[in-house]
Parts: sequence; structure tokens; C-alpha cells
Amino acid sequence: MKPVILAAVALAVSALPIVADDKLDPKVVEIVKRTGDLYKNAKAIHAEGTVVSKRDNNGEKRGINVTLVYDSERPNHLSLKTKLDGDAKKGPDVIADGKNLTIYRKALQQYVQEESPDNIAEIGLRLLQVGPGTVGMAFAHVVAEDPADLLMQGVNSCSYVGLEKVDGTPAHHMKFSQDQFDWEMWVAAEGKPFIVQMLRIAEGENGKVRSTETYKNWKLDAPPGKQAFTFVPPKDAKKVDESQGGQ
Repeated sequence: MKPVILAAVALAVSALPIVADDKLDPKVVEIVKRTGDLYKNAKAIHAEGTVVSKRDNNGEKRGINVTLVYDSERPNHLSLKTKLDGDAKKGPDVIADGKNLTIYRKALQQYVQEESPDNIAEIGLRLLQVGPGTVGMAFAHVVAEDPADLLMQGVNSCSYVGLEKVDGTPAHHMKFSQDQFDWEMWVAAEGKPFIVQMLRIAEGENGKVRSTETYKNWKLDAPPGKQAFTFVPPKDAKKVDESQGGQ
């Protein structure tokens, strides 16, 4: 990650307001801590999921559906493979192989390659720049040095909604509010406290966006496949200095 990015993140974190304890539900804080502790010391993490984003801009509605497969291995390896609307030739792939960080936008047949950050937490922050509406929020947080702390940074208030089922899994449903956006999280209530769903609601110049990400098949400390962190440029792919955006 470029130093200016890290500096901006550090500045934003240092400027976070002190939140009154009565606005933070103790039950939510405790669940987030247990969830963070589950991921914190994992040497490798695997997850499969989907992100469904819906944008409403003054009545003009658009949506995308992204299928995700994530793998990470400490200290500095990460892989994201996606399909956009079921098409394996569309959607961004992100590979950090310990040396290079590659973002490949398949629809454009273009990839950007830069020196990779030397730790998985910084790679996770770089991942968010691809766009939470496309790659989700969860994985960038679970690979942080302290996942619970990163999840709660910037949270002005949080509340416990209740027990609900997500794809048949009983889960704790919690709501969070920040200055920039509101979000929700569902954490498995039985067995290990895996994140099973997150919802992010943000409004801006381009309208209101609701992004729902759902996860399954979490695996901790299972060695990824040998090719998980290998990027071989397709024949027609072009290396560019800066991505033009798109998928």
C-alpha cells in the first residue's frame, strides 16, 4: 500500500470521536469481540459468499450480483476470485502473492500491478478500495490485526436487534451507525461466531446503495491450494498503470 493511503487511514482513525458508552450496546460489543477473536489469530482464512448491491438514484435503479471466493494466508497472501452476475469473465480478481498486488478487471481485460504491502492487514485495507459494493466489507476486516477494533472504529452507536435465521443458520442481528453510512451484521449464534451476513447502506451523489453480503463455508487454518495466490495474465490482458474503473 502506498504510504499516503496509510497516512490517510491513520489520520481518519486518530480523528474518530469518543463515543459515549450508553450508545454502544454491551451485548453487541461483546459479540463483536468474540467474533474478532475468532479470526484474529487464524493463519489462513477461506470463505465463499455473494454481494448483492442495489442502487437507487432518483428512481433510476441498478443492481449487481457478485459471487466471491476468498483465501488468505499470513503474513501477506490474499486471493479474491469473483463472478459478476454469474459471468466468470466479469468482475475484479485481486491477488497478493507476497511480492505483487494485482487487481485484474476481467471485463476490461486490464490489470494493475504494484508492490504488495508486507502484511495482510494493509492488503485488506487496499482491498476496500476496489469497492465494498463489489467485494464486500467483511473480509477486509477479518484479516486486520485486531478485527473487533477495526469493526468498531468510527461506530457512533450500535444496538442488538435479535435472533434471526440466515440461510437456516441462527444468527445475532446487530445494527451500527457511523457518520458516513449505516451497516448491519449477522453473526452465527451457534458454534463458532462466524460472520454470516452484512448489510451496508450509503447515500451519496449517485444515490442510495444497499449492499448485502452473505458468507458460508468459512474455514480457518486450512492450507490454501498451491495456485490460490498465483496470477498468470491471460493472453489478451493488458497491464496498465492505473485502472479505468469498471469490472
